[in-house]
Order: sequence, then C-alpha cells, then structure tokens
Amino acid sequence: MVQLSQRHRRTALPFPYSNDGLEFDLDTYTLDDQETGSLNLKAGQTRVDLTADGPIGLSEGHQPWNKATLSGRLVVPDDVVFTVFPEEERDEPPAKLYVAVRCHKTIYRGRSMVSEDPTTPGTYDVEINLEWSNLRGKVELRPYLVRAERGSSDGDYATRSNVRLADGKIYTILIDSSEREERAFIDGEEMSFSQSAHLPDGEKLYYLDFRNESRPKLWINSDNPRITDVLQRDGSVGAGPRMRDVILDQISYGIWTQLIVRAACAIDYEGEVDYEWQRTVIQSFGRQLYEVEDVTEAALRLRDEIKDSKKLPHLIQRIDNELQEFINPRSQLINLMEEGLQI
Repeated sequence: MVQLSQRHRRTALPFPYSNDGLEFDLDTYTLDDQETGSLNLKAGQTRVDLTADGPIGLSEGHQPWNKATLSGRLVVPDDVVFTVFPEEERDEPPAKLYVAVRCHKTIYRGRSMVSEDPTTPGTYDVEINLEWSNLRGKVELRPYLVRAERGSSDGDYATRSNVRLADGKIYTILIDSSEREERAFIDGEEMSFSQSAHLPDGEKLYYLDFRNESRPKLWINSDNPRITDVLQRDGSVGAGPRMRDVILDQISYGIWTQLIVRAACAIDYEGEVDYEWQRTVIQSFGRQLYEVEDVTEAALRLRDEIKDSKKLPHLIQRIDNELQEFINPRSQLINLMEEGLQI
C-alpha cells in the first residue's frame, strides 16, 4: 500500500483522510461564575490540569468546580478541504465541525458543536463545557471534521454522511487526581462475576446493575484479566490504547442501549422522569432521535414509541443508527487495524 504523509493519509480508509490536519488550540478557562483565566500552556503542551491541586490556583477542597468552560480556536486549512472533498464541493464543503468529549472511566461521550454545514476553510471559535458530575479522572478532547450529507461523487472521496474526514491533536483534561467520593454519571467497578451471587454466571464481559434504579452501576468482569488489564491502559496511540477503545466501544453500545430504553420506560404523562441519569439520557439522545430542540417534546414522543408495539421496532432501529454515529466504532476498529498491520 502506498504510504502518504501522516497529515494526509489514506491508510485503511477507502477515501482521503486528513490526520491531525485540523489546528486545535485552547487558551482560556472559566470555572463556574469566576472570571476567565489563561491556561498558560507551553508550546506543544496538551495536558490541562483542572484538579484541586493543579497549577491554575483553584480553590481548596475535593470538588473545585461544577462546570468548566475551555475556550480556544479551531482552524480548518484550505489544504484539508482540498484533500478530503471533490472539486465541486470545495467552495461550500458539506461538513460539520465539532470537538468530541470522551471520559473512559465514566464511559461518557459528548460533543461540542463548532460549525454546522457548510464548513469552509477558516478559523472558528471553540467553547467546550465540562460538567463535573459526568466525569472522573481525565477527559480527552479531539476535533473532527465530518461529512454532513451524502455525496454524489463517483470518485475516491467519502460520500456517506457522518463520516469523519479529518481530526486534530488531542487535549487531555485532568479532572481529579484521585478516585473521588462523589458519584459520576455511572459508577463503575471491577468484580469477579464467578464469586458474586448478584452478578450473572458465565464469561460475561460486563453487567449494568439496576438494583438501585436511582443509580445504575457498571460491573466489569475481573474473571477476564487480560481484558481488564487493557482497560487500564493510558494514552491514545499504540496497540494497548487502541484495543482499550474498541472494548470500550462495545461496552458503551450495550450500556447506552439499556439506558435509553430504561429512561424511555420511566417517562410519565408530562414528559418527566424521576432520576438525574434519566434526564441526562433524554437530553443527550431524545432530541437527536426526533430532531427537535424541546426536551419535553422529545420525551413524550419517546414514551409514545416505546409503549407502541408497532412503533418499537422502528425506534430500536433509530437508536441503533444514533449510537453508531455517537460512538463511531468504525473509527476505533480502523485505528486498531492500522496498529495490527503496522501501516
């Protein structure tokens, strides 16, 4: 296979992809209602310490903030657009630009939208909001340029919608320096399933426990030590982290499916639910499933479909489509393939 540069490479993808082609820089932060401060990052520094003991001068205490906002810029260079789009689409590229937010420990995935279709070459302001209650340990931020609509080109370019075409460097945000007592979006813990009466028999990989409906808990089966060892890997490149990401994608898909269905079944006649995690799920997925802005409207439509045997199969199909876009397992599988093939 012909090798291209790391910036613009084809690798295992059947279309041009711009690796690290987006220029991503963070420079300021705001914690809760405090004044905006400078991150004072050195050249090449991509780790931001927002822990209570970090260098920014946070207030003492176990929880230094509830909401953090990181701001900066994203640049889409001309050569990236030239590389990943056919000539007829380069003036108004059918693309959206966002920053993916990922926390491995809480299996949290979100995104901060930067630009909707079309996204032309240029500089864009970035503002990323992080909620303390959803996160633990560290968070990774990475920008992506994504195709927004299906294309008609018969050439070598990507034509499917929601396909990633370019990315940028990863920022690692340190949230806390140790395991905190406050509960994150989902509690997670390793446990030997064979030694626990309340966990399923067999060689299960994970189990989502709803015995406490107000606080679901994820159990990872420590009877699979080779897998649990991989899940503890740090970093974003190399075979270990790539395998970790593929495993987490598989776990995430099953967990989010269960959470969406459980939350849908809990919605009352006014579109309300009892627990915070249910509200978070509906806010994260309900509006996307029905393409509406109002959360209550999305909740009521979700409640209607989950209880209708004729509509349910179509709902499950849309949930599957939404999760494939949200998790994007294809990307992590390709990364792992490239490591294995040493491309």
